[in-house]
Amino acid sequence: MNNDIVSIVIPTYKRADKIVRAIESCINQDYKNIEIIVVDDNGNDSEFRYKTKELVKPYIENKQIRYIEHKTNKGGAEARNTGIKEAKGYFISFLDDDDEILPQKISKQIELYSKNQDNNIGLIYCYCEAVDEAGKHRTYYNNDSEGNPLYEHMLGCIAGTSLWFCPKSVLEEVGYFEDTPSKQDTILLLKILAAGYNIFRVNEPLVKYYEYKTGKISGVGLTNITGECNARLFSRKYYYKLKSSKEIREVEYNFSKKLLMLYLLNNLKDQAYNELESMIRLKFYSKDTLKGIAKYYLRPLYNIFLERKSKSY
Repeated sequence: MNNDIVSIVIPTYKRADKIVRAIESCINQDYKNIEIIVVDDNGNDSEFRYKTKELVKPYIENKQIRYIEHKTNKGGAEARNTGIKEAKGYFISFLDDDDEILPQKISKQIELYSKNQDNNIGLIYCYCEAVDEAGKHRTYYNNDSEGNPLYEHMLGCIAGTSLWFCPKSVLEEVGYFEDTPSKQDTILLLKILAAGYNIFRVNEPLVKYYEYKTGKISGVGLTNITGECNARLFSRKYYYKLKSSKEIREVEYNFSKKLLMLYLLNNLKDQAYNELESMIRLKFYSKDTLKGIAKYYLRPLYNIFLERKSKSY
């Protein structure tokens, strides 16, 4: 087990200024039997293709990375899928191009996998530390779900891709990442859990996740609505695997609550009203439902509040 190749897939798009940090964090792993695959999704006509290629050129020449170019921009899901298909490793790990991993990430995850390899493992994840642009600590993201927490994952993504470590065969079996503009990690982990695989976690922060002031509000755009709707569609495919109708109602309510906010922020009143109706039908007396009613009917004030909140970040 300790000699298995681990392929670390780094998709990159319009972040030439961040890619070197990500690559260096992979090179600095204390587990050395790794290959680093950089999938450049900028497209041939992009200025970022030239900048990225110039920065990674020394790593290519020194054979420290494998560099793969997409002729056109295909999106994060397809970039990761390209990396999976090209990977030589038994295991796959992912890293977003603006994040970094700590030196013991791979070794600690492969150690945990070795201890539990008879438990039908689909994925190992870890804690992560959120930092600001300067690398200053902001918070920790520490999920502790293990086993097969399908229900918990439907309520909220347990682990983003930069935290992952999994057998390549599992990713191939469940059908890779879905081509959706967001929630790609949520949907793929749904498929892994629905296929009956278990997940485990290293209870240490082994990833630095960078949160930036610029583009903070981008997490509430139309692509996020599409991703959230796709995550709900995939969740509904697997409702029959949940323990009770109560769990199904909780998941449906949670999706409606999130989508209500997204629709309001994008001034999609009819769609927002449909989600509000769903919340009222599922949990009429809930505090969140009352808040949802207030947000809908006082939406101009609510939008101003959120705009000020994002500027104060």
